[in-house]
Amino acid sequence: MSFLRVLKLSVLTVFALTILLSSSSSRNVIRSRYDHSSGKPKPVVAASVSRHSRHVTNQKFLTYLRKDFALPDDSDEIGLRILSDYGAMFVVSDQIKVPPRCIFANEQEVQGFQNQATFVTTIIGGVKIELQPAAMNALLAARDEARILKLDITPRGGSEAARRSYADTVRLWYTRVSPALKYWQKRGRLSRKQVQELQKLSAADQVARVLELEKSGIFFSQDLSKSILYSIAAPGSSQHIAMVALDVSQFSNEQVRHILAKHGWFQTVYSDLPHFTYLGLPEDDLSRRGLRAVKLGSQVFWIPNIKD
Repeated sequence: MSFLRVLKLSVLTVFALTILLSSSSSRNVIRSRYDHSSGKPKPVVAASVSRHSRHVTNQKFLTYLRKDFALPDDSDEIGLRILSDYGAMFVVSDQIKVPPRCIFANEQEVQGFQNQATFVTTIIGGVKIELQPAAMNALLAARDEARILKLDITPRGGSEAARRSYADTVRLWYTRVSPALKYWQKRGRLSRKQVQELQKLSAADQVARVLELEKSGIFFSQDLSKSILYSIAAPGSSQHIAMVALDVSQFSNEQVRHILAKHGWFQTVYSDLPHFTYLGLPEDDLSRRGLRAVKLGSQVFWIPNIKD
């Protein structure tokens, strides 16, 4: 075989390998997503899923996070706070579709997730309730058991007791922030200028400022005595968006709480008393998934234990 022929085959081989490797890399790094605002597809860098964190070190919790879940960066204070306060829903039963990140950025992302996860609808006490199928089946089974004991399990606060949209989380956020701003300005803890600056921000942009103010005791919960995140979720972060949460009217009834737990429903947001989350697991399994039991009065909340 001539030297030129060998050289030509070598060049072609290297060229083919380069194309193959480039194509493989592209599939791993970039995927195409449709941009509804412009009507054109746009390249999106796939989420880099890292399990190395200075703030999230509990290996039990990390082990049960889904492989495609984007753990917040060490510098993402809000994301880490959401994971710490609401993160029980990320280590649920495999029957449940969980969000790929702590916070959805907009309505389009929320609708995309909810359509992919799917949900079913039923009427309870005259109220339309929408949940992921496994969560709904467990809820209906719990209601059947409760009725045998002459009890009931009903939604608290209308349809938004279950599935919520991104817009719902924004609206509910303002129901806490707006009254709190007036209250703290009246008492001289916030100046008029500070209030006006906060009011100009979008709900999503308010989150960091509100959490910073709470460090100095200026709380934004409904009763103004605790963090806003124990009263209402930051926009785009609610477990109700994931369709695995239900606000229950009979939350103070110990028998009802026991029945719900038997069917995989637990309280997972500290001091949010009516709020229950479908984990789809027996209670004995919760600590093995990196959750810890925190008592408040007679009620038990299963909270992520993100640090060893």
